[in-house]
Amino acid sequence: MQLGRIEDRVEKLLEPVRALVDGGLSRLPSGPPMNVSLGEIEGFWHLDGRNLVLSDDLLGPGVHHPGERREPLPPLDRWRRAAGSVLEAASLLTLSARVQQAPGRDWVWVGASIYAADLVAPELGLAGPDVALAIETGSPGANPRGGVAVMWAWAQEGHDPIQRAHYLLDGGIVSTDEWLRLGTWILDAEGAAGKLPVPIAPPPARDIPVTLEPWCWARLTVPAHRRGGQIDVEGQGKVSDAWARAGEAHRALAASTDGCRLVPRAGGPVGTWEVASAEGFGQVMGARGVDFVFHPDGAFDVVLADAFVGPLAGLAVADEMGTSGTARGRWKVAGDHALSFDGVSSQGITLHGRRADKFAMPAQGFGLAEWLTALGEDTWFWQERADRLVMRGKMMGGWVEVRLRRSTAS
Repeated sequence: MQLGRIEDRVEKLLEPVRALVDGGLSRLPSGPPMNVSLGEIEGFWHLDGRNLVLSDDLLGPGVHHPGERREPLPPLDRWRRAAGSVLEAASLLTLSARVQQAPGRDWVWVGASIYAADLVAPELGLAGPDVALAIETGSPGANPRGGVAVMWAWAQEGHDPIQRAHYLLDGGIVSTDEWLRLGTWILDAEGAAGKLPVPIAPPPARDIPVTLEPWCWARLTVPAHRRGGQIDVEGQGKVSDAWARAGEAHRALAASTDGCRLVPRAGGPVGTWEVASAEGFGQVMGARGVDFVFHPDGAFDVVLADAFVGPLAGLAVADEMGTSGTARGRWKVAGDHALSFDGVSSQGITLHGRRADKFAMPAQGFGLAEWLTALGEDTWFWQERADRLVMRGKMMGGWVEVRLRRSTAS
């Protein structure tokens, strides 16, 4: 293979590459054309200013460059790789001129250059092996040539990948939500992998806690837990479903932009909360002396100390009577800010007078004990803000909202 033959084959493709990457908005600055030579370098090619050095291994004698990946896709022969390398370098130079920056080596620069070269010369088959690389590793950050898979994902969403690259290189950002969405399509067997001629296996799933490097995706499999839990993200990352339901193995996809750590959390409002008020059945209810205690291991206690929950019209009764005792059960993660109660038992709760002539009697049948047992009838959705907690769920056939404040003893 002669260097001159490489230049003859690719010269007619350079103008379409430049037009594509430049977007028709400006021209390459005047100056000498890109100089192509051969040399002993690492990889397929190296660009120094406008001087492109192709690996001298592209001269042979083998059919393939030694750096070609042999699977899962068939390797490119050295003639296609040489032509593609010239086109990639031309794309990189044009992109550099467009954004007025020196060419970079991260997934945006490299991915965009491969995408542009592949678009104007699809017969070379440049993109396929690098899309497979992105799927196999899940990390364009560590394998910049895999950035072309991100370009494919943008194109699939109807965006112009080259314009998206311009935007990022001009200071734009990729949010964690967008990065997760792109990775979902890239790693899906019906997404990027479905456009390749052979099946591509993504990296093995990982358990938490785990640290993720920048610009990567990771499949997660978390073993079943009696209580369930939440996957918390420390840093710049996102999880497709952060809530592991009780008793079920949990699978999700995680995305990291600037690096993050995924750690397990209880997934519920752990601590001691004092019931402040409630609303349901068309009434606003006051409350006194009722503490909900959510233990980290999933245990759940209700502590009643001269307690009362009832309509505001019944406050006179509250002056006369109170309820004391404890109830125990378990709480479980039932979804995104959702929990359920299991086996709440209110045995031993007594209703008593509050004056000097106090009396005491079993509380069953007098409302509060039945109210606690009814917690287990349905899923409860919760929202915690600072020292306030709101729980909404169904009991006794109707929706109820319970408002709590964090106990100073918590």
